[in-house]
Amino acid sequence: MIPDEVRSEVSQLRELLRYHNRLYYTENRIEITDGEYDALMRRLSEIESRWPELATEDSPTLRVGSKPLSSFPSLFWDPPMLSLDNVFSTEEFSEFDKRIRRELKLEKDPSYSVEPKLDGLAVALVYENGILVKAGTRGDGSEGEDITPNARTLRAIPLRLSGDPPPALVVRGEVIFRKADFQKMNRERKARGQELFINPRNAASGSLRQLDSRITASRPLSFIAYGTAMWPEGITSQHSLFDMLGKLGIPVNPYNSVCRGAEEVEKACHRLEENRDELSWEIDGVVIKLDEDSLQKRMGTLSRFPRWATARKFKAEEAVTKLIDIDVQVGRTGRLTPVARLEPVFVGGVTVSSATLHNEDELAKKDVRPGDTVIVRRAGDVIPEVVRSLGRSEGERRERFRFPRSCPVCNGPVAREEDTSAHRCMNPSCPAKIRESLFHWGCRDALDIEGLGRKLSEQLVDKGLVKDVSDLYRLTSHQLVFLDRMGDISANNLINELDKSRGTNLQRFITGLGIPGIGRTVSGLLSDRFRSLSEVMDASADDFLSIEGIGPVLADNLQRFFNEKITRNVVNRLLNAGFNPESSEVDDVEKPLQGLTVVFTGGISTPRPDARSMAEDAGGKVTESVSSKTDLVIVGPGAGSKLQKARELGIEIIDESEFLKRINRDGRILFEKRE
Repeated sequence: MIPDEVRSEVSQLRELLRYHNRLYYTENRIEITDGEYDALMRRLSEIESRWPELATEDSPTLRVGSKPLSSFPSLFWDPPMLSLDNVFSTEEFSEFDKRIRRELKLEKDPSYSVEPKLDGLAVALVYENGILVKAGTRGDGSEGEDITPNARTLRAIPLRLSGDPPPALVVRGEVIFRKADFQKMNRERKARGQELFINPRNAASGSLRQLDSRITASRPLSFIAYGTAMWPEGITSQHSLFDMLGKLGIPVNPYNSVCRGAEEVEKACHRLEENRDELSWEIDGVVIKLDEDSLQKRMGTLSRFPRWATARKFKAEEAVTKLIDIDVQVGRTGRLTPVARLEPVFVGGVTVSSATLHNEDELAKKDVRPGDTVIVRRAGDVIPEVVRSLGRSEGERRERFRFPRSCPVCNGPVAREEDTSAHRCMNPSCPAKIRESLFHWGCRDALDIEGLGRKLSEQLVDKGLVKDVSDLYRLTSHQLVFLDRMGDISANNLINELDKSRGTNLQRFITGLGIPGIGRTVSGLLSDRFRSLSEVMDASADDFLSIEGIGPVLADNLQRFFNEKITRNVVNRLLNAGFNPESSEVDDVEKPLQGLTVVFTGGISTPRPDARSMAEDAGGKVTESVSSKTDLVIVGPGAGSKLQKARELGIEIIDESEFLKRINRDGRILFEKRE
């Protein structure tokens, strides 16, 4: 029997700790010392240890951290956590404002929410009935990492909301370090002889993504909210949303303001830039949003960013130096990036000897050439970039740099992706990208080789066992058993999986080659048009263009891949390893989702790429958005605007369990999660 006075003390301690957290993180002031705060926490922990039944999922004692994880699970965001388009000058923002007034046919200046752009890590917090149940990173916008145990350790993040919260609320914001907290942490690390953190942003990202949440708990991270996934009922503006979040105990930026028209916005931006050094945390610009919900909805969003918001970036620190030469680096995905080699120059607090030139289009636009005097800045105060050329002080300028048509690492063909300025090496066996190529070859959409995950792919390359994709099919179980996390059973299973993959169909084989722009969908179009790989290899660009859904860029990429000596040899080596991919024969029995257009939304437990493959194997066509052409929507927890639209259009809605039953009669999950 727990005494009433003990229950009362626990309640008072929890409320007191929450009060002081809100005071510090939402009002930027303190009433007690760190020692006094720690004493309250120790007392609460002592009581909960003596009476474990008093421990609750929202107790402040959960902030000490828990046992390490082996990896982060995935979380899916709907609607996606979009990035922001940028403007860099008064003129560019003026154009943004004019477009809004023109498209919305506004007779008076709109109101804008002007918010300091925090330099941290974007996260989302999922609350149900006022209790924090999930937290995740932004990731690629649609899929992030589940960092719930780490988020629980942050004092700035309320485990239980105050007041009268809505039943479901997804709060989006930035995890950051306050300047004072960051400096104090570095002083303590220096005293212990530990390596110092270079800047708050990288330190915040690394601290929050620790597999051991006890490490996260030891670092004084903060959280500032900038919005929600969906507008709560009754909220009609950005500023009223911030008011509501503040009342719920969620930290919001005290420097946010509402401005009428472009002129007021410009003044607010200048004030923040002039006073940025006096703020409690680092900022690298200003976020400007239409304040009214109704206007935001009318402007809508693009695939990557909203049309009703933009980021006004502050002018970065710049310096002048000489460009010695231009190199091209090849990343792990095969992307080619031009890099300027510079005479070392001190800019933005560090010495810079190289800087990105981004891509071929930027290189041509800036007309930067070796031997030029150039202006260098640290973009976002982090990544060095060449701003522009000042020409050459003496003598003639050298010729323009020509972007390579062949990979500087393997001499394989280089292709430009459709609708982007990115160039990628097409050779799956390029040494720079072989690790990623092996992982892609074995993924669900491609050959679906169970056991060939990212870590094993890296080991195979690092140990020198695989230098070419076809080398996979010369591996022996004796070679594999000496690798980390591999025993006799795992080694034999992988050999069997590799042997089974030789019987793959044409669609999966082409997907596995990783040709830029040629994923599962386009590979399916090729499989529908051609009966065998030999027909694909002998096809012309015009043959590819005759297929609906394949444009000039993809047609050229395909024709070059199958005709260039290096990449054609990769395919031939795979054929010699026992492959003979052909188009799948059409089944007489109609597939369970045959002819249906399908959309997934919310946090289903099956990894999204696997679910997509399941639906397509069952005859469905998977799209990202809900429209009148959608036949079926599969929903999970946290489903948002897509679910709402499906209801409005009267589209059939089912959950994940029903989806699995429809595509597989005994309801088994067809795919297990991988490393």
